[in-house]
Amino acid sequence: MKKILTMLFVLGWGMAVWAQGNDSAPPQPYSADEMISLNPSVPMNTALEILGGFSRRYENRIIIDGKTHTKPIGVSVENMHWKRALEYILRSNMMQYQQRDQYYEVIDMLPSADPVPTTSDISIATREIEINAIFFQADYEALHEFGINWSTFKNGTVQIQTFSADQLVKDVLRVSAGGTIRGQVNVNALLRAFESRSLGEIIARPKIRVMDGEQGKIKVGKNFFLTLQDFAGNTRFTEYESGVILTVTPTVMGRRDSTFIYLTLVAERSDVQPDAVGVTKNVTEGQTHVLLLDGEETVMAGLLSHETTKVRVGIPLLKDIPVLGYLFGYSSKRVRKKELVILLEAKIVPSLLGRKLKPINVQDEVGREWQELRRSVPDNDKIRGTRKSQAREPRRSPQSNRLK
Repeated sequence: MKKILTMLFVLGWGMAVWAQGNDSAPPQPYSADEMISLNPSVPMNTALEILGGFSRRYENRIIIDGKTHTKPIGVSVENMHWKRALEYILRSNMMQYQQRDQYYEVIDMLPSADPVPTTSDISIATREIEINAIFFQADYEALHEFGINWSTFKNGTVQIQTFSADQLVKDVLRVSAGGTIRGQVNVNALLRAFESRSLGEIIARPKIRVMDGEQGKIKVGKNFFLTLQDFAGNTRFTEYESGVILTVTPTVMGRRDSTFIYLTLVAERSDVQPDAVGVTKNVTEGQTHVLLLDGEETVMAGLLSHETTKVRVGIPLLKDIPVLGYLFGYSSKRVRKKELVILLEAKIVPSLLGRKLKPINVQDEVGREWQELRRSVPDNDKIRGTRKSQAREPRRSPQSNRLK
């Protein structure tokens, strides 16, 4: 009994000493330089690159992602230690890391399996739609003066009605008379005329194929990251995108000769500008649903923006002299309104089944069958010629044969 009590006393005393030792050495807080904040929209590869900088700095290790994941991290990281943030982000995306001597390797938690199709309706007969687009940006005043009616856009032409006698109008319409000018103008010629006068420009001519019922996206612009600091002084990396973004969702409806396309269009034009408070994003967006025949065209217009430029006005040369230049000139801002016009054409692409089957030329096929038929049947002309030659040859009697 005494031995048991002695053992319990020694065990209790040891636990008390261990607890006291732990209390006397509390964990050291992390420094502010080791904390990080990330937005949920930051791509995975960008987040790992940022965290890799911390890893190289504090542990002399790099972070390697063999699959180069580009989807957003999907979670908000607020003032978190970089190592804990790495584990949190990977765990939230069903990933983990393995520690090596000189690097951390990012791997999936579960073994990779064969990709599962997003829909069970995909087959060899699934249709595709080809989208041809033109992003055209021009001076709003010039477009308005030209009197372009974009609602008449069809078969590559657009209707114009204007009172202007500007040389640009005369060149495009090939007229010299004054008064009201009307006419159908080829769109490509119109765009080239605007570009030649520096009144507009074609930003892009994208072409994509989209499966029936699926979403396609066209973006002409740029993505960039801004380094911001929150109220606690922590560094934040936030992604922004600007430019022209067009999202299309085509659906093929009807059958055979009555086939048409139900097209959902979402167009966005954005511009991001940093300011003293944070970031200002100016967005102009339009959304519509249209019905198009195979190969038909449509247009989206009216996406306006303002372009501000600084100009120096005054006496040439003297206005550009430092300090004294303010005596001979002044600075001013010019604001130009610009309009973005998106021209679209939708075409139904033959299915895989239709492309796999070779097209049949009916005329060649009939000719081939006729040749085979003639080879299989005896030639009637030859038969008639043989019979005629036999009829012309005289018959000989047996006695004449004996004399010979």
